[in-house]
Amino acid sequence: MNERERAILTAIITHYLEYGESVGSRTLEKKYNIGVSSATIRNVMADLEDQGLIEKMHTSSGRVPTNSGYKLYVEELIKIRKISLNEKKRIEEVYKNKINQIDSIMEETSKLLSKITSYAGIVIEPFIKEESIKKVELVHVNNHMSLAVIVMNNSHVKTINLYYENPVTETEVKESNSILNRLITEQNITFTVSELEKLLQRMNKFEHIKIEDKSSNEKEKIFFDGISNLLDSNATNVEAVIDRAKLLNRPDYLKSIFVKLIETDKYKNGEVYIVFGEDFEVKELEDFSFVFSVYTVEGSKGIIGVIGPKRMEYSKTVGLVNHVSVEVKKMMKKIE
Repeated sequence: MNERERAILTAIITHYLEYGESVGSRTLEKKYNIGVSSATIRNVMADLEDQGLIEKMHTSSGRVPTNSGYKLYVEELIKIRKISLNEKKRIEEVYKNKINQIDSIMEETSKLLSKITSYAGIVIEPFIKEESIKKVELVHVNNHMSLAVIVMNNSHVKTINLYYENPVTETEVKESNSILNRLITEQNITFTVSELEKLLQRMNKFEHIKIEDKSSNEKEKIFFDGISNLLDSNATNVEAVIDRAKLLNRPDYLKSIFVKLIETDKYKNGEVYIVFGEDFEVKELEDFSFVFSVYTVEGSKGIIGVIGPKRMEYSKTVGLVNHVSVEVKKMMKKIE
């Protein structure tokens, strides 16, 4: 593709992204300072159409980008826009708060991306199979139950219920709490939540203890905010809107789609990527685009990104996702 073709294709896509309508050669000549006549632009448009990069809309003389045109645009032609000072301040304000848990960071990030882009923010937290415990705080509820607030070495915080068959006093719970944390810090013992029950059972008064850990079967957590931003209230195909709404209200299914995406090892840590809906081979996602960055915690991958319409402001969205990803990494380092 020569420079003239690049300039005209970029102008066509820029116009469509901004106005959502086809554009003809006369408008391109007057508005986008391409530097050639409308006749020359028409000839180039015909060549671009032959290459499958643009297509006619109905019977008008204007053109819109095809899926191939979009892909070429995001791979080669897009110019990433630096985010504004106002956007930076909004992002910094969110992370100024004392967020000291990974879950809190990820939840706030999905909300932030949704608000600042007007699309849907999605964050997938990596699943760490074997998390070692950093600190335990046992809270006496009554003589047959305590809460265990557990801080993991990767900064996750878990809360689990402990049930006793034999009564255990508040004093005994406090003493056991001290013993547990002394084992962790002074003797440098490493153990996971699944091993905590066995450790407690070896201690006096806890031999018949039962642990209820509701998070033990959790895998990757998903934080998804701004679903309503993806539903087109003006759409004429009501059935398609309903199908889309059903899909977007199945976060676990969406999570499986995106987890499968990053398991391919195609996407590098810290880079921002754009994937088009049709590449997921899910009909309800065909009109969407996914802009995302991959991050890693203890060797497991997660995602920070935005789902929006294919007619998305890519230059702005890529810049925002990149900036937010950098801020999240800073926050993660603070709580390590």
